[in-house]
Amino acid sequence: MSLETQPTRYEAYETRVATVVGGRGQLGSRIVQGLGGLGFNEVRVCEIDDSLTDSVRSSTDLFFAVDASTTDQMLRSVYDLLGPQHSVLDGSSVKSTLIPVYHELDNHGISVCSTHLGAVPAQPWRGVKVWLCEVGPNSEKAIRLATDLFLAKNTSIQKINISDHEKVEQDQFLTFFTMHLLAGALRQRELPLSDFNKFATLNAELAALALGRTLGQGTVVPSEILHSQPRKKEFLDAISGALEELKKGLDDRGKLQELMLQNIMFHDDPAGVIKSMFGKAGVVGARNANLRMYAFSFRTTDDRPGKLRELLGPFYEAGANLTAIDSMPGVITPEEEQQGVDPDKIVDFDIGIDPDTIDPQKVARIKAALTKMGCVIANRQIT
Repeated sequence: MSLETQPTRYEAYETRVATVVGGRGQLGSRIVQGLGGLGFNEVRVCEIDDSLTDSVRSSTDLFFAVDASTTDQMLRSVYDLLGPQHSVLDGSSVKSTLIPVYHELDNHGISVCSTHLGAVPAQPWRGVKVWLCEVGPNSEKAIRLATDLFLAKNTSIQKINISDHEKVEQDQFLTFFTMHLLAGALRQRELPLSDFNKFATLNAELAALALGRTLGQGTVVPSEILHSQPRKKEFLDAISGALEELKKGLDDRGKLQELMLQNIMFHDDPAGVIKSMFGKAGVVGARNANLRMYAFSFRTTDDRPGKLRELLGPFYEAGANLTAIDSMPGVITPEEEQQGVDPDKIVDFDIGIDPDTIDPQKVARIKAALTKMGCVIANRQIT
């Protein structure tokens, strides 16, 4: 961990006891691990069916890694036991349900910070957005804990007021709704995502990625986001209105272009945002194109300065001309956890190679060299 990412402690964690409600779930287990890394005297786990009373009485910090409705119910069940000695945090995707009880707690001198990790908790957190939501004048202690917790995981911290979280929920609603609308249309046309992607141009390929990402999140969080959105009728009316505009434009190409231009002009504010996003999306497309020619995938659990240079040695020695180097933090496996692997040192690599500069003999030599370095050769299909 670099000096810049060292947690700055609000107070000595060695004297504090934390309880994570839902601590065996995807988010909760990561929070338990993170709090342990901060040096808490003890980190306890309380599941939904367990009694929260004893945990509140013996803990200084509570993190609710469950949905908003459950968090609200459990907090109210122990409301009279909470005091200024406590800090309260949560990681739910919906905040509107929690705002009333959180303001009540803040008014009684209890420090509250509501957090929201902007990705599936099981994925690596490095660089992922996390929103830390201030509730009121007493939020400082809880915000400091949340900052230390997520800073240690190299997330991109965004501090906002909890009232502004509705904008995050709005984005989620529109994304989940439109993606499931597209998924439903493809299902009704009996066109599976694999076939859609097979015949996709770059724009359609990017849409397929967004659709696959949405469907890959399952049903629990997306259904909560869609069902609990207080302005859903307003959003649905806007989507219906936009659909009607587009349907009318299909009969007149001139009007269709006018409508498209209106959309472009509206969204290109501040000036240049569309050009920027167009280029960013192109990077994704170019990455996939280069990897489709010939992809070589492997994994290291020993990331450190100079490691990439070592790993590229076998490709250089084999005379393989690289067209792409793509990497991302890897998700730790149960076997790696048992072996004590540091999850922050796992990196998955996808290497694109010019097909004219690779052959089976070279592949065998590269695999042998990487395996000797402790890497695991992967078998991923790049589509």
